[in-house]
Amino acid sequence: MYSESPATETSQEERDPSAERLAYSVDEASHLTGLSRDLLYDQMRRGKLSYVKIGRRRLITRQHLEQFLGIAS
Repeated sequence: MYSESPATETSQEERDPSAERLAYSVDEASHLTGLSRDLLYDQMRRGKLSYVKIGRRRLITRQHLEQFLGIAS
């Protein structure tokens, strides 16, 4: 009748593929870091958070995000 399938264990990277992306939208970077969008935009405007502008979009690369957060890669 009713059978349970065994739970599959997945790592954080498998559940969240955005963790290994090369660049993130401001919304995605905000979600990943826990920082507000307004703070990220403010830091970009002040020149403290680097980004790449493609058309009208601002993309924050993984390296720029790590530099901003002070994470050694």
